[in-house]
Amino acid sequence: MKQIIKSVDINPQDIDLINKYTRREMKPEEIFTFSVILCDNEIDREGESFTTDSLQKLSELFLGKTGIFDHNPTIKNQTARIFQTSVEPTGETTSFGEQKFVLKAKAYMVRSERCKDLIMEIDAGIIKEVSVGCRVLKKSCSICGAEYDGCCGHEIGQSYDGKTCYVMLVDPIDAYEWSFVAVPAQVGAGVVKGFEYNNQLEKQAQIGRRHLQKLRGEVVKLSFLNQFMVNNDAFAGLVSKMNIDELEAFKCEFSKALNLKSAKPQLLSEEKMNQTNSQFVI
Repeated sequence: MKQIIKSVDINPQDIDLINKYTRREMKPEEIFTFSVILCDNEIDREGESFTTDSLQKLSELFLGKTGIFDHNPTIKNQTARIFQTSVEPTGETTSFGEQKFVLKAKAYMVRSERCKDLIMEIDAGIIKEVSVGCRVLKKSCSICGAEYDGCCGHEIGQSYDGKTCYVMLVDPIDAYEWSFVAVPAQVGAGVVKGFEYNNQLEKQAQIGRRHLQKLRGEVVKLSFLNQFMVNNDAFAGLVSKMNIDELEAFKCEFSKALNLKSAKPQLLSEEKMNQTNSQFVI
C-alpha cells in the first residue's frame, strides 16, 4: 500500500460518531480526521499473521482507542482517537493464497497549536506508518494448527509440501493502542502484536522450550544407549515431566557412563581391565 494514512473530508455522520467520545460537542472546523490501515492478514516481517476472524474482532476492540507515538503509553503522547473501523477486502491475494483484508479505521484529532505540525506532516505524507498493540489468546502453526511454541517441528519461513510456515494470531481479547512509528513489523501497515508488551520475553521463552524439548530427546536417547530401562516409552514419559536441572543431571550421568563403556579397550581381558582401573583414577 502506497499510503497508510491520509486525511479525509469530515461529514455530519463523522461528527456524530466523534462526539460519542468527547466531553462537549465538537464542530467540524475544530476537528481533523484521517483514515488509517491498522493491520492486515498478510504475513509480517516476524513471520506472523492475523486471521480474517481476528481482524473482525480487532475492528470492535479498536473503537475508541487512542493513537500515540512509538508505543510509549504516556499522556503527552496521546494524539488521536479512532471513531470508526471496518474490515475491507483489497482485491489482492496474500502470499499464502488467501483473499487479502485490511483493518481500516478513521481517527480524529483536534486542530490545535500542538497538533498543527503533525497534521501538516500527515498531509505531506511524512508520517504515515502505524502499528498496533494488542493481545491475542493463541498463536497457531499454519502447517499443523498446533499451538506454536517452537516444538511442533515446523519452522517459520520454511516450506512444507509447498506451504510456508507462519504463525497465525488467533482470538484477540484486547487492543491497547495504535502508534505512529517509523518502521512497522507489517509491510502493509505495521503491527506490534504486543502480547502484553512481552515480545522479547516470549522469544526467549520459545528458545527455552526448544532447548527443553531437545534435552528431553537427548536424555531418552542416552538412556537407550546405556540400556537403562527395558521399556523406553515408560522412561520417556518420566522424562517429559522432568525440569531442566533434572534433565541436565541425567544427561551428565548417562554421558559419563557411555564414555566409560566406549573407553574400554576391546582386546583387554576383564582381569587386565580391572588391574588397569585399580592403577588409574580419572
